[in-house]
Amino acid sequence: MDFVVVLEVLKQFGPLVLVVAFFLWQGWVRECRLTRRIEKLEDEQKKVLLPLVEKCASVIAKNTLIMRRLERAMDERWSCKANCPKQEES
Repeated sequence: MDFVVVLEVLKQFGPLVLVVAFFLWQGWVRECRLTRRIEKLEDEQKKVLLPLVEKCASVIAKNTLIMRRLERAMDERWSCKANCPKQEES
């Protein structure tokens, strides 16, 4: 854009051009600031949530293993009681 064109626009529209340019600039600055803020918050959430998710996955895996062992032990105990001959009481 040439300087002469800018002067012609200013002559034709006056202070309205300056007001519009100011609000456009202000919006752009605000968007940049908000973008940085959102990125910072997202990074903080990743730092907090990622280790938490990893820990939860580990706990779930351990609980699943323990529940399988418990189920197997209970099945063995109940099947033994059902298959074992009854002992006579002395």
